[in-house]
Amino acid sequence: MLFLPETLCQLYFSDKLLGDPIEVLLTEWARQCKKQGGLVVLPHFPNPRAEHAATIVSGDVDALEMTSWGNLYGGIDPYSLSDWYRYLNCGYLVAAVGGTDKMSASTAVGTVRTYARIDPSQGFTYESWMAAIRRAETFVTYGPLLDFTVDGHPMGSRIEMSSSGGRVDVTWQLASVTVPMSRVELIVNGEIRESLEVPAWKKSGHWSVKVDKSSWLALLVRGHYSDRPEIIAAHSSPVMIRVEGSPFFPAADAVTILEQIEGALAYLDTVGTRADDRAYKRMRLVLESAHRTLHNRMHQLGYYHGHTPVAEHPGHR
Repeated sequence: MLFLPETLCQLYFSDKLLGDPIEVLLTEWARQCKKQGGLVVLPHFPNPRAEHAATIVSGDVDALEMTSWGNLYGGIDPYSLSDWYRYLNCGYLVAAVGGTDKMSASTAVGTVRTYARIDPSQGFTYESWMAAIRRAETFVTYGPLLDFTVDGHPMGSRIEMSSSGGRVDVTWQLASVTVPMSRVELIVNGEIRESLEVPAWKKSGHWSVKVDKSSWLALLVRGHYSDRPEIIAAHSSPVMIRVEGSPFFPAADAVTILEQIEGALAYLDTVGTRADDRAYKRMRLVLESAHRTLHNRMHQLGYYHGHTPVAEHPGHR
């Protein structure tokens, strides 16, 4: 893959034959892209899982792609969302973007799209668009358009609260000229906090939401054509609210992410064909670093978890 300054990098596996040696990690590609001012997107998230977890934990990803694949009317896949929610729950803010992932003529270009908000004072340039993606000031959609703020803060914002928490005002606007809308939902830490039936083409509203622990909030829009089932038609990137003394870190989600990194390590150790010892050791150190970062967070926060051979150490006994 060629990296040019200020380019868009989508992290795919190399086009290699089965049995070809592993010479470089996607995480390393991402770092090279970022060094040159590029934007890093994980395509058709969460598959293939491989080392995605390590790349996100390392902070080397700007956005995750919600793709339509070959199902033009399938909507945003709940499976993709549930895995994205797991990272958000642990405090890893990664923007949601859309991509057609067009592999054949059966998929229409633009079936699912990304909208990024560019400051009106800035020109509409590739650089300003990339900056908006990096801020996670985005939503992904099959048709409905949305605007979403929390206490006036746009998507991708981080809000700090004292240990007592408080209430926030969630404001939203919806419009569509393609997929008729049916319902809007407020997602808080991966769960539906508010749900409201809406007209097909336009609606606005607000909710007052109590926040007593660190939380992320995002807007989800459902819709459908009259002869088709309801789909998740649009989803915003979140607003993150950190409540003092309350970490973003549910243990079950953290363990799952840790296990995904361990899976990448196991593949590198046992299944993947080694290019040479130096490359193998370099790549293993990259994965081990991400694993250690998350593993140490769990210990610092006092979360017990079972250790696999990868993470076993005397201090755990």
